[in-house]
Amino acid sequence: MDAKSNETENDMMQWLLEEITSARKAGMTVAVDGRIYSSCDSLEQMMLMEHGCYMKSYVSDDHGRIVRIDFDHIGSV
Repeated sequence: MDAKSNETENDMMQWLLEEITSARKAGMTVAVDGRIYSSCDSLEQMMLMEHGCYMKSYVSDDHGRIVRIDFDHIGSV
């Protein structure tokens, strides 16, 4: 793996961790590849998310409030 690819992966992981942390602090549920993220399995989640890129999407309730954030694997960009 070249230095640019490694830097991109590190940037993606940092972004994911920041987004997940922010959402959890706001009381939202977070799902990664359809699996609800919880702090008890964070190491396992990070290992699964190690390779590839992820897309962030929002799930709202009937009143339009964001209640969940999903991160889905999209392969490479």
